Amino acid sequence: MKQLFFTLLFITSLSSFAQEEWTIEKCIEYASKNNLTVQQNTINQEIFNKNLELTYNAWLPTVSGYVDTNFTIGTYNPTIEKGYYQFAHSFGVQSSINIYSGGVVQLNKDKAALELEASKVQTAMTINDISLQVANYYLAVLLNKELKQVAVGNLTISKQLLDQNQKKFKAGTVAQSVVAQSESEVATNTREVVNAQIEIERALFNLAMLLQLNDYRNFAVTDVKIPDNVTSQLYNLDDVVETAYQNQPSVKHAELQIDVAAKETQIARTSLFPKVTGSFNFGTNYLQYFNKRLRQDALLEQLGHNVTGVFGVGVSIPIWNQYSYKINIQKALINEDLAKVDLLQSKQDVLKNVQSAYFEVNSSYASYDSSKEAVKYAKISYDFAQKSYNAGVINQYDFNRSRNDMMVAESQMLQAKYNYIFKQKVLDFYAGVPITLEGK
Repeated sequence: MKQLFFTLLFITSLSSFAQEEWTIEKCIEYASKNNLTVQQNTINQEIFNKNLELTYNAWLPTVSGYVDTNFTIGTYNPTIEKGYYQFAHSFGVQSSINIYSGGVVQLNKDKAALELEASKVQTAMTINDISLQVANYYLAVLLNKELKQVAVGNLTISKQLLDQNQKKFKAGTVAQSVVAQSESEVATNTREVVNAQIEIERALFNLAMLLQLNDYRNFAVTDVKIPDNVTSQLYNLDDVVETAYQNQPSVKHAELQIDVAAKETQIARTSLFPKVTGSFNFGTNYLQYFNKRLRQDALLEQLGHNVTGVFGVGVSIPIWNQYSYKINIQKALINEDLAKVDLLQSKQDVLKNVQSAYFEVNSSYASYDSSKEAVKYAKISYDFAQKSYNAGVINQYDFNRSRNDMMVAESQMLQAKYNYIFKQKVLDFYAGVPITLEGK
């Protein structure tokens, strides 16, 4: 009994999981957190964050301990008038601190902060790309579901015709060839329904793989019934371009790279300045002779007498370094120019993408609008064909052709509708509008 209870509980949990549906907002949010590329970028942010921590600590002195032991073989000692052997032991602590280095410490700190910000923007770029892919795959699922509805409707009509013709055949009013033709049409339409379901599963699989889910079989999306009377959303092209320049992370990333390059130039220039370093050494030592006639104090007495503390200040002035400092500065300036060109290229790409999206929205809407008209007249033609068929004016072949023409027109309209919706979402994306879906 207990085993049966747990089995039912397990099946119930699987059923509830299978019924969970994902909205497009949930898909985008999940992908933004769990996509492996996003996770890699997030880990890279931690590396840049640690680099920034290192620059904060660069103001602090360095402290290290040392222990030295030397064995000396001398050829002559005046006390014993012959060679000697000795051990010299020393230990202590030493410290150094950067007093002046041309401002390189602060410059490295500023550069690390910029690189950290650039890494965050890089993550935002990845999330934006994934969001558009999610929208594309999500809309593909909805499109194929609507295409299946069209195929199911067509199959329903075929089955009704088959049923009518079978009854007419039994009554002797139609030939068996008419029934066979109806059966063939039902088989064809059944195959179309099966293929439509396969395309739904394929679209769901592609979306699940983009989200990197472990099991796509229990993955389902929320049905959003998008009406066929969607209207075009007008934007001012110049306003969208300006918004994209301000909000697109690719532009922001290029701007940050210019700032990073400028800091690298400033860092390179610090090599021309003198460096001032402070130092401190605190330690002691003792000697140990192996010759009996050479006297030595006791260990603790030597350690006490030989304690020393040394303070020092060192100045390093660059004079000649094979032009390496000058060349490094020139290379840094070249990198600045490259970063500026990259910014221009990034803005050019954004401009091209926005103009392309603007064109695609207008052209796809025109295609969608014309396809609605095609459906309108295809339905009128189908209605006339149905009446003519019922009146015996046309045969079943002509009626099926009219019906299939209407199905093709409806399918093309749906494809044009979802193509337009995706193009509109791309333009919305550049206009700073979040990606959402609203149905009825």
